[in-house]
Amino acid sequence: MSYKIIKFDDLKKDYWDSLVSQMRGSRHHYTWNRISYFNSLGKIKNFSFAFFEGKKCLGLVALGSFNLENNNIFSFNRDFCPEPLFNENLTLYEKRKIQNNLRSIIEDIAKKNNIDLYKVRTHPVIFKKKDPILSSEDQFYQIKWSDEFFVHNSIILDLTSPLNELWNNLSKTLKKNLKKMENEKLNFKYCSSKDSKDIVKKNIDDFKKAHFDMWGKQTRPDASWDSMLKSIIDDEAVLCFLEKNHETISYLFIGYHKKFCFGWSQVNLKKYEKDFQVRHFLEWSVIKFLKKRKFRFYELGERFYKYKGFKPSEKYLSISDFKEKFGGSFYPKVFFESKLNDF
Repeated sequence: MSYKIIKFDDLKKDYWDSLVSQMRGSRHHYTWNRISYFNSLGKIKNFSFAFFEGKKCLGLVALGSFNLENNNIFSFNRDFCPEPLFNENLTLYEKRKIQNNLRSIIEDIAKKNNIDLYKVRTHPVIFKKKDPILSSEDQFYQIKWSDEFFVHNSIILDLTSPLNELWNNLSKTLKKNLKKMENEKLNFKYCSSKDSKDIVKKNIDDFKKAHFDMWGKQTRPDASWDSMLKSIIDDEAVLCFLEKNHETISYLFIGYHKKFCFGWSQVNLKKYEKDFQVRHFLEWSVIKFLKKRKFRFYELGERFYKYKGFKPSEKYLSISDFKEKFGGSFYPKVFFESKLNDF
């Protein structure tokens, strides 16, 4: 095994993103801006890298270390690292061999940096060439090394379905509320890469302030908001919002890669926080907007349950109930934990 390893921090954005386009797997977590966002979520040490054999990039690894309760772990704050990507032209035999070699590299990095645990997750959406597909391929391969794993369902809408079919799949209560909200004179708007940088920045600043007002404190480092701003400018995200009487009352930030998109962050103005109908109307408006823009899949987010010692808050359970009302299909996301310091 003799690979050339180049650190993420030593590469330029355009070059890194060109490598991402050569990979097969959940590429939406691997763009330069997305990894920069992961790295901004706290006191993260970035170990992400690309590895080569000659001039051929064999794969990419998103890897951050974080000190959690006095334990050094591979994760991005409390978020699991996305699973490594591999060159789409590898044979299955080559891929398996490289996966085993890569595990040795990760273990060596862990040993040199006193890392105790590797937290890694898989995703049901993978990319073949330019197209996103839903697949269970290799979803559980990490079991080979894991000491523990658990599964959450994620709710994903197929936006290629006719609009009337998407509507029919909504819950009866939701459809009733949406019809009622049509009389509220709410305006759906969005901020995208087509807007000037000044307009994008103003909207992100307003979005950030709404978060602060809701929680009474800054919920994330400034660098994470800068990454979201950069994602819009680079046409990798869009900020959607509702206006009522010229006042913005609800926001939803959407990330995307090619034809796959996902809900990233959401907040209402504090006085509208308990008005679920506003949030419902924004989500449905976003779904129609994304369909019109020809996206293929939209990930609403995870559907949490209490199981295996996992105890989500009542708030997260309520959010899960809300997402389920939009009628998407359930697909598994697998989260693995493996010990690294048993040498």
